[in-house]
Amino acid sequence: MPTKQKTLVISVSAGTGCYRHIKISDHATLEELSSKILDAFEFIEDHAHAFFMDNRAWSDTDSYYMAMEDEEDDERHTCDFTLRKAGLKPGKKFVYVFDFGDDWRFHCRVLQILDEQTDEPEVIRTKGEPPDQFSFDDDWDEDEENDDYD
Repeated sequence: MPTKQKTLVISVSAGTGCYRHIKISDHATLEELSSKILDAFEFIEDHAHAFFMDNRAWSDTDSYYMAMEDEEDDERHTCDFTLRKAGLKPGKKFVYVFDFGDDWRFHCRVLQILDEQTDEPEVIRTKGEPPDQFSFDDDWDEDEENDDYD
């Protein structure tokens, strides 16, 4: 008999004064949570991601990575683990890292678990402007970039 679906409310912070509260099924995968976080902060899903469930970025203790074509099968992939399997409970804190080059870190905390079904993840609270995913350095020279295409 399948377990009854529950809904998690997760607070995701992208820095001081900028957060989103996301309602999502505990049957959703970590990969689905990743997609909703990126959507909530208006990021384009164009890089790898990982979750660090011990709340320490780059820790190997309890981590899940996006599946990559050239990886070995012994990795714990975000597409294979549901939020329920990840053991999320109210008060649980964890870190989500997106784009390993830029190292975007989002701090997550489970606010509550509701005894209801949620078919599609949704943002239920928003505070602050999202960071600019593609902020460029002031010394970036557009002419140098265009030299490659002459």
